[in-house]
Amino acid sequence: MRFQILGPLAASVPLPSAPQPRRLLAVLLARPNEFVSRDTLVDELWPSGAPSSAAAVVQVTVSKLRKTVSPGQPVDGAGQRLRSGPRGYALTLADGELDADEFRVLADAAATAGDRVERRRLFERALACWRGGALADVAGGPLVEAHKLWLEDRRRSVLLQLVELELADGDGAAVVARLEPVLAARPADERVAARLACALGALGRRDAALEVLRRARRAVWDEAGVHPGDELRSVYRRIAGTEWTAGGVPAQLPPDLPDFVGRTAELAALERALRGRAPVVVHGPAGSGKSALAVRAAWRARERFPDGQLVATLRGVTGDPVRVLTGFLRALGAAPAELPADFAGLVATWRGMTADRRLLVLLEDVTAERRIRPLLPAGPGCATVITSRRALPALAGARAFAVPEMSTVDAEELFGAIAGRDRRRAEPAAVAEVLRRCAGLALAVRIAAARLVGRPRLRVAELAARLADERRGLDELVVGDLSVRAAVESALGERTAAERDALARLAAFGGPVQDWCAAALLGRPLPEVRDLLDTLADGHLLSQGPAHRVPGFVRLVLLTGHPRPRLDPVRLRRALDEILARTRGAGPGPDTEQLAAAVRLASRHGWPELTGRLADACAARAETPWLGRSAWAVSVRGLVAARRRGDHRAEAGRLFTLGSVYAQGGRWRQARTYYGMAESRFRALGDREQTGAVLSALADIDVDTGRAEAAADGLREALDLFRDCAAHRRQAVTAAQLGSLLEDLGDVRRAVESFEASLLLARHSGDERALDQVTKRYADVLRRRGHPDRAADLLGEALGGAVRTGQRHWEAHVLRSMGDLHTEAGQWRAGERCLTRSLTLFDHIGHRHAAAYTHRSLAEARRRAGDHAGTRAHLRAAMDVFRDVGDRRGAGYALISLGRSHAETGAAADAQRVLHRAADLFALLGFPLWELRALRELNAVARDSPASARAREVLTRIPS
Repeated sequence: MRFQILGPLAASVPLPSAPQPRRLLAVLLARPNEFVSRDTLVDELWPSGAPSSAAAVVQVTVSKLRKTVSPGQPVDGAGQRLRSGPRGYALTLADGELDADEFRVLADAAATAGDRVERRRLFERALACWRGGALADVAGGPLVEAHKLWLEDRRRSVLLQLVELELADGDGAAVVARLEPVLAARPADERVAARLACALGALGRRDAALEVLRRARRAVWDEAGVHPGDELRSVYRRIAGTEWTAGGVPAQLPPDLPDFVGRTAELAALERALRGRAPVVVHGPAGSGKSALAVRAAWRARERFPDGQLVATLRGVTGDPVRVLTGFLRALGAAPAELPADFAGLVATWRGMTADRRLLVLLEDVTAERRIRPLLPAGPGCATVITSRRALPALAGARAFAVPEMSTVDAEELFGAIAGRDRRRAEPAAVAEVLRRCAGLALAVRIAAARLVGRPRLRVAELAARLADERRGLDELVVGDLSVRAAVESALGERTAAERDALARLAAFGGPVQDWCAAALLGRPLPEVRDLLDTLADGHLLSQGPAHRVPGFVRLVLLTGHPRPRLDPVRLRRALDEILARTRGAGPGPDTEQLAAAVRLASRHGWPELTGRLADACAARAETPWLGRSAWAVSVRGLVAARRRGDHRAEAGRLFTLGSVYAQGGRWRQARTYYGMAESRFRALGDREQTGAVLSALADIDVDTGRAEAAADGLREALDLFRDCAAHRRQAVTAAQLGSLLEDLGDVRRAVESFEASLLLARHSGDERALDQVTKRYADVLRRRGHPDRAADLLGEALGGAVRTGQRHWEAHVLRSMGDLHTEAGQWRAGERCLTRSLTLFDHIGHRHAAAYTHRSLAEARRRAGDHAGTRAHLRAAMDVFRDVGDRRGAGYALISLGRSHAETGAAADAQRVLHRAADLFALLGFPLWELRALRELNAVARDSPASARAREVLTRIPS
């Protein structure tokens, strides 16, 4: 039997026509007589990701191939060619049965032959083994593709050795016949081009030889962006009788930033766009990194523009179009005497010189479309990249790409690249706070990190504290000639005085504003205000959306300027009354951030009645954990207002909110105090629903302080209260909360029963938000219990609901659960995408505690990927927060992950130490199931440890 891979896959017996068996056969032929593991076969058959049935498909495919290569032979028979074993599968071949082996034997023999004629004959026989490209009809995975390249390199080596012999024998015609089709297929192969040119020159075909060299020079530039090497230049010198000069191609691109990070999706989109003719506009706010992104994209694309790269800045005196065109034309070789004196003549000359060239033009700091239209190159082979603070919609055919905020991951990477990894690792919580203050602005991150480099004794925590001071924060973001304030002031300077004044008043409001709210604050007609808001948003001085926000640094520049903007009291009162009225109407209405700003302004202007009503509305809107200083400040102002007007129900509500604020910060004692006061007041009022809500919140504190049974009792009482008052939504959410707790306690059967009841209640209530929370919690339990498919279905439903209802907090929670599901299924890249998005959302919301759990999940994803340094970096970030808020449960989860990482890197003693700590923590919390998981991990590290006996004891505490 004979197999052929030097060309389309073939054999002396009929082969299957289906692609999978042919791919598998190609893998085995690339490693004949060697066992190929099943994992390798899966990677080769499904290089983009294998289905869950991959192992079964491989087994079936092997069975089909056996019938082809060993017809009639039993699986374990002596004549069976396709053998299986513990290490995978192997295809047995005898000498001479594979054409690649014959080629190799002939090539090796030729290389050692002493007779010149015999060497040439053997090389010719070796090349005759080829029928086309190696495995030309098989699209393989990494192993097969690497084998193809190796075979093709051997073929090229043999070809060049044969050509050298033919040239030495004066057989130029044979060389031309051999190399012309090869060079047509690989036009940038300098060695082939050099030998073909030599052969043509020897035959007296000088012009043809020079044309081969010119084409090769162009192909080399197109493919690699470099000039020809010494060998090709030497051949040109010999044939042409002159030197081959560089040709004066302009290369004006500024240096690429060595610490550029991230922006993978944006770079890919720009790379695709630069393959077309349309101008590409990279737009974003001042300091967002537009230029860095555009320059990086230009460097990556420059090899496709061998006629040069031209750069101009359109801001300031040097940005005059006449000066820019003059500089461009001179760079392209035009002499001063050839340049027209008038602008129209310059434009015509520019268009003529670019009509047949392949140029890349980078135009920076563009403020208006009319300034760049004359600068656009005319040729279809040219491309233009433009950076601007606007999308330049009036530029015909342009493709606009907005530069988003830096993700948390990218910001951390840039910070570490500049300030140093050690500094980042030493104070992870402080670094996170500095980056939060930088608000995703690349310039701010760069300056903050650079300040630390310039001041080695400055601690990151001290810088974070300075940035937290709104009066001085901007003064800290200056280093050398880089300044966030200067960048923002430059952007504001492009607006009219009326636009700046309006923007300053919106900044003074301190929260998001809809068009109707802005109209009331500014005292201007609604259509006029809508146009104004669109103009400011187009310049990235306002965020887009139903409610506009003044970006943080723009707001700080406006509020710390002189004179400080002030809101007209009459217009402000009208706007606040309208905000309150819209909280009672249909539709989405104002959000908590806008209401918090309204409460602050009402209190500042001495309107206690309005303050109280706005605070009540704000608390009612805060469906998800309400965090940060605004929650505390609004609740305190609302509490004061409620007590002044004797409103006991509102007073109880504000006490409840204050308890939640303290609980989110891990301040359990204060949280229990406020919850207790709220509970007593709600009980006195006979409010069963709110009493149950407080009990549910107290249960979380009981869980985190090791009082799990008390938490379960509180949740059961809350369920009774909700049942009595038909509060189906709260009943559903609390039943899910109890289900999660019961799973932690090891009572899985009752946990599942509780979740099934909660799903029915949530669907009955018709409350989509409640259903999202229930399905997310239940999906986590199902995932841990080995039901990934149903968990995935529930998470898909929950994510869709969270996005529809605008619950960014629950969207982030669901994404974390989806990331965990992908990671446990071995799809760690997909898991990391979900988890990174979750972390970004939590950071944006300001929920450090929830973000810490996502860091723990990211650590697991990095561990699965083999990145133990990344694993520990995420775990450090998580543990810092768990320690700050006193979350022992979260700390236990993180310790299990850390123990796994230590075990996988051979640090058995460290693994045992942290896993012991994890087991002890879960024992204190009263979570036997998690204690057992920690003990099993410990037992896997140290078989002779007492963990086995302790695990057996823990099993007795888990309900059957």
